[in-house]
Amino acid sequence: MKELPSKYYLTHFTEFLDFIRGPCKHLLDKEDQAFLHRFENLPEDAQCLFVRGLNRKTPLIKRASLYYDEIEHHEQNLSLLLAKGFYSKIAEPDYDMMIAALTKPQLIELLGNTQVTFKASDKKQSLFELARCYCSYSHLSQTGLTQEFVVRGYEQHIRYFLFLFFGDLYSSLNKFSMRDMGIMRTKSGVSSDAARFEFFDEGKSAFFYAQQRKYVFDCDSEELITLAENIDSNPVPVGNVAITHYDKFVYKLGKRLLPSHQDLALKTLNKSAYPEAQERVIRERFKLGDKEWVLGALETIIEYPESEGLLTFAEDFLARKFQKKRTSIFTDMLREASTIVKIDEVYRDQVERGVQKYYQKKGCQAFRTENRLWRALFGIVFWQELFEADDKSLITEFDFRPQSIVQNNFYENYSSQIETKLSRMTSAKLGFKLISKTMLEKYGIPNGIFRWHKSLLEVFAILFDHLSINELVDHLRAMAKDFKALGDGYPDLMVVEDQKLRFEEVKAPGDQLRKNQLLTIRQLRKHGFNVAITQVEWFLDPEQTYCVVDIETTGGRANNHRITEIGIVKVVGDQVVDRWETLLNPQRHIPRNITQLTGIDNDMVVNAPLFSEIADSLRKFLSDSIFVAHNVNFDYGFIRNEFERIEQPFRMPKLCTVREMRKAKPGLKSYSLANLTEHFGIDMTRHHRAMSDAVAAAELLFMVNEHRRQLA
Repeated sequence: MKELPSKYYLTHFTEFLDFIRGPCKHLLDKEDQAFLHRFENLPEDAQCLFVRGLNRKTPLIKRASLYYDEIEHHEQNLSLLLAKGFYSKIAEPDYDMMIAALTKPQLIELLGNTQVTFKASDKKQSLFELARCYCSYSHLSQTGLTQEFVVRGYEQHIRYFLFLFFGDLYSSLNKFSMRDMGIMRTKSGVSSDAARFEFFDEGKSAFFYAQQRKYVFDCDSEELITLAENIDSNPVPVGNVAITHYDKFVYKLGKRLLPSHQDLALKTLNKSAYPEAQERVIRERFKLGDKEWVLGALETIIEYPESEGLLTFAEDFLARKFQKKRTSIFTDMLREASTIVKIDEVYRDQVERGVQKYYQKKGCQAFRTENRLWRALFGIVFWQELFEADDKSLITEFDFRPQSIVQNNFYENYSSQIETKLSRMTSAKLGFKLISKTMLEKYGIPNGIFRWHKSLLEVFAILFDHLSINELVDHLRAMAKDFKALGDGYPDLMVVEDQKLRFEEVKAPGDQLRKNQLLTIRQLRKHGFNVAITQVEWFLDPEQTYCVVDIETTGGRANNHRITEIGIVKVVGDQVVDRWETLLNPQRHIPRNITQLTGIDNDMVVNAPLFSEIADSLRKFLSDSIFVAHNVNFDYGFIRNEFERIEQPFRMPKLCTVREMRKAKPGLKSYSLANLTEHFGIDMTRHHRAMSDAVAAAELLFMVNEHRRQLA
């Protein structure tokens, strides 16, 4: 890990302020500018002392913790910072924050100045509650604890500057350190002269409502009422970012008020254009019996829909509540499922992979696509418009998602370029050619829309071989117009069967269709794509192939140790159909205690193959099977790590004979392999040798599957 210079944090803060003074200058008021002027006029060590405090989690800082070797004349500089307002002494308004920061001994000291009865053995939380109820600032002052702390100043300016730089309320200056240490990857080469906001009121109102949106979660009942009553006196939200924060703030506020102040809550929710807020108002007023108003609101939405999601809700609610339709659109779509697929229950944790394997065994082409296919398609087709069209695409190197996507105005900003791009895709062949060219130029460049994958071009090739280009163009246009709604929720699989392409949303028993999935599926169908909803039924597949694996290693931790031996038994039904085993050279010393346990010593593995030399053979043997082991995560983890060392992915469905034997044979004292083999009379030729243990674990698998068959 890289070592940073002693005053790296001041360098980072200067870099940060250069952006605030430069591109963001028009977004600063007189007080913001005055703060910058005051900071610039501080001596360097005083600047360092203030910036050190900025990296603390709370504004309350223990004075003794501000001593740093690289900062000279600590007390003199701290006194200067106190005089200039960069820090302040503890005052009565800081009481609640101070109480929350006290240690248990300090709480005991504080309560000792009161008449409250307590025990030193009481839990800290109990002491804290007593202090909040019975102690005042004067009690705190008497302890002298207030002299041990200072409070960071100019908080609102720093928060605003961070918001202008990062675009949110949650990022901090430590991202600069993480960048320089190589922990965080940033978008290198981005040096924008543009700010996130064009006008002063945009920046200030966006910051205000982002704070309000965050604050509303921590308010008590009285504060919520005050917020609701004062909404109209707040600043007018200017720009897409501010309007989005405003709508979500008002929605959260109204939602929190509903249980206790219904009238005020409904009045508040009515002020939000957030679709969920409109839905909530309609639902609540329907409960109150205001059906005529609800009917009018639904008809207005259907006639003038603001979004596909809101339109879907209105049509469904109208049908169920006013037209006596008995089931929701979600239920209808699940019932309309074109396929019911029986999958071995071992895929319970990987249901999509199970269905993919089902189709592949049938000779179909099946790919896991979900959001990554469509997001990649969108990002590659519109790469130039998203990332290179102007200097406002990415504001700082810490940005990955383009501003036009964050603000959901991509089509609005680049409609001419988008339509020109789509008009050139006159055939599937030409569309694939355009995408291939962009992939060749941009492959591997990190971005905030999708992740690159080596199989991406193969999936695109199959997609373009089987689609109508008009279907694709229509859907890409819809994504460009509302990426916020159509950026996720896509079907799990892309399947080609009998030369016909379809997408499938996979649902295990009990799974529900989510709203974003409903919206995306309806849009894909609207644009001409075949989309099915496949429902899964679990069963024990008698033809399922299992590979029962056991390994021996140089130690117990996959990150630190290596494999010395692998033994695998391939099982179908109740029969062992194949075996695979090898010693491995772990490229490190085998400890004596491991040799005593396994019998494998350094001489035995000196001429054994390296893992990289048998990786292809191992992967081929394991393919299209379930990875089974006794304490499966141990064996699986070691093998996955070995593949990662040679930069190859490894992922398989797993079954653990420890866990399954606990279900099949409950109540045993021990479920170790040695004890289970002894208890059930399973022969062991040599315990702690890979093939011997794998054969024994296969016998346990037979018992597990017999139990599963009985339950079926």
